[in-house]
Amino acid sequence: MLTETSGRTAQDLAAELEGLRGVDWASVWEGPPQGGSVQCREWCERYGWEAQTVERNLVVHSRAGGRLTFASNGNWNPIYRVTHWAWHLKADDASENPGLLTHAADEWPAFVKAAESVLGPAAWNGPWDAPDFPEPPEPAFWEDHDYRHETRTPYRMAYWKPIGEHPGQALIVLTQSVSFGAWTTTTPGGSRIKLTVHAPEGSRRHL
Repeated sequence: MLTETSGRTAQDLAAELEGLRGVDWASVWEGPPQGGSVQCREWCERYGWEAQTVERNLVVHSRAGGRLTFASNGNWNPIYRVTHWAWHLKADDASENPGLLTHAADEWPAFVKAAESVLGPAAWNGPWDAPDFPEPPEPAFWEDHDYRHETRTPYRMAYWKPIGEHPGQALIVLTQSVSFGAWTTTTPGGSRIKLTVHAPEGSRRHL
């Protein structure tokens, strides 16, 4: 049986993006205060976030009910990327893989439409083998041509360029992945949709 395990919908993605609209990204990229401190809690509460971990990267629950992970080089700063898993479908048996691929294709437009309802039209939207698939403005934003054609990763992608003149404006990427197993007749596959918010070009200070 095909099972959606995240419990999230396209409407939930729109709610997450609405919650990110008022974020002061310049201060987010600088990173939060020390984990567990009163200052860290206050930093999170500005946006309705509740810290969930004191591990290498900060993980929070958002006001919209989702889980956001803030990637850093350690010690929670500087932040260079925020990720959110918006949807996850998995097959229990390899015989379900064709149906999984169909379901994934049917879900993608709804998630793009939900994101566009908040962010406006995507700068680009399409599959891994589109002739006009854009190269990433920075290598870590998404996979390059050779890797994409070898792995079909990302399988589908849409992205939104930074808008406005405020410092630290984010580049937002929505991707859909399809696991290798989905293309086989022996291994049950899966598909995920992920939202990634990137620090702007030239400000990525990670290794």
